[in-house]
Amino acid sequence: MAGFLGCGIMATTTSCNDFLDLLPQNQVVLENYWTQKNDVTSVLMSCYESLQSEDCVTRMGLWGEARSDNMKLGVSPSQDLQQIVKENILPSNTFCDWKVFYQAINRCNIVCYYAPKVQEIDPNYSYSEMQANVAEAVYIRSLCYFHLIRTFRDVPFSREPSIDDTQNYRVPADSFNVVLNNIITDLEAVKDQAQLYFLKPNPDKVQELERNNTARVTRAAVYALLADLYLWQGNWQRCIDCCDYVINFKQTEFENLRRRLKDEVNLFNDIPLIVEKQQTISGHAYEEIFGKGNSFESLFELNYDQTLKKDNKNTYISRYYINSSNNLTAGMLAAVEEFYEGLPTKSTELFMNSDCRAYESIYQASTTQYYIGKYAASRVSIDNSRSNWQPAYTWRSGESDYSNWIVYRLSDVVLMKAEALIQMGNDRFEEAFDLINAVNRRANNVLTSGTGETLKIADYKDSKENMEQLVMDERHRELMFEGKRWYDLVRVARRQGSTRDLAKTVVKKQLTNTSGIQIRLADPNALYLPYYRNELKVNPYLKQNPAYNTGTDADLSKN
Repeated sequence: MAGFLGCGIMATTTSCNDFLDLLPQNQVVLENYWTQKNDVTSVLMSCYESLQSEDCVTRMGLWGEARSDNMKLGVSPSQDLQQIVKENILPSNTFCDWKVFYQAINRCNIVCYYAPKVQEIDPNYSYSEMQANVAEAVYIRSLCYFHLIRTFRDVPFSREPSIDDTQNYRVPADSFNVVLNNIITDLEAVKDQAQLYFLKPNPDKVQELERNNTARVTRAAVYALLADLYLWQGNWQRCIDCCDYVINFKQTEFENLRRRLKDEVNLFNDIPLIVEKQQTISGHAYEEIFGKGNSFESLFELNYDQTLKKDNKNTYISRYYINSSNNLTAGMLAAVEEFYEGLPTKSTELFMNSDCRAYESIYQASTTQYYIGKYAASRVSIDNSRSNWQPAYTWRSGESDYSNWIVYRLSDVVLMKAEALIQMGNDRFEEAFDLINAVNRRANNVLTSGTGETLKIADYKDSKENMEQLVMDERHRELMFEGKRWYDLVRVARRQGSTRDLAKTVVKKQLTNTSGIQIRLADPNALYLPYYRNELKVNPYLKQNPAYNTGTDADLSKN
């Protein structure tokens, strides 16, 4: 398989970009490199760099959003991007190329293979340090596989590193459930070996603390990923247990930092969340979470920092979202107008007109143009003293977009728990509603429970279907454009055993061929992308997704 073969670590090779610069540039055998702790940490850091790469973060975003009801085509999109959004996807589409994820997976496999060997010979490398490093690598590997199975369903799975050319990594694809169960097993084995903190809590250096504990994999991040995996597996109680770990962790952290946080964080139904409104201006939570990054609520995010190196910036945001310097221009992707049209005069089907997330996620450029604002803006200031709720934006420019990419944050986990509770039965509906309402209250500046509520439990509690729709709508509002929406729709379709609701939801944005798209999405196989044509050529064990198994690609699958 090209993905595995493409990143074998040999001291005499020159592939995998600059990763091999970490290794000796001579004929020294590979084992001579792995002699001390720094060798492990250097390669471990390259695993993070893989996730930060343009190809990887672009796919995290597009795979999770472009096919959903959130996004439509903007200005001058590439042909491949048009195919994705229009549901006219071919195996030749470059966005189906998964190579960068398998490169990251192989780096993680190499860390897991060599770290224990280094620990045995380096007296300065403690056993607990080694375990924590392996936990980080297992997390990154599991995250990559999780993206792959949600996007392609069945994918090749291996924990073995590609070390030399004698190994064969052209292997058949394992099923979605096999891979899911394996990565759950892997994470369960290391979840309590991950670092709790990389720095001890110190209120006088809280910014440094927050950055180190959100840009690296901590125990809370591992539990957040496990909660997501169990949600997809349908193991509701284990999902709730993992969510409780994260929520309790943040509640304790809030109590420890309460004096420093002052009025920046408040308890919403006992969930500590950053407040949106300070005095008469809303947008504080957005600025902390998406503008500055590494916020109190963050669990794991990919950091982009201008001080590190010139090209360490989030190219996904600058290429596909708003790109501005002195003048505001559209990106290759745009927001679907139905979610914003009519605001702030009246509420939309999704957003109340008092919901700050509407103005923070979507920018109305004209009566017909709606741009994607989330991440593209470093600050959104909403003057609540005005009757028209007109927000003011501070835009990042495409030349200097160093916005972090958030993988997990607290409100995501809170809503995962709510979703799992609803599946447990109607005796858990009230508990689930309180969690959903906590997230909603923050967004609508409802600081005191019972006053000015936009959600009322009486409207939902008598129907599981209504409760399910409520939590999905809240995830839609809260996590819009964060690479979650398409995956949420697929997860629900898998649970229902039907693609009908998904197809009905996503076809609304389409301007042409709506009946053809609905027919195509009636096939559950079509929820997943096809294997990239180049992968079929190099790996004879791969069999093309039946939804795309036509013409030359059918021939390739039979070879």
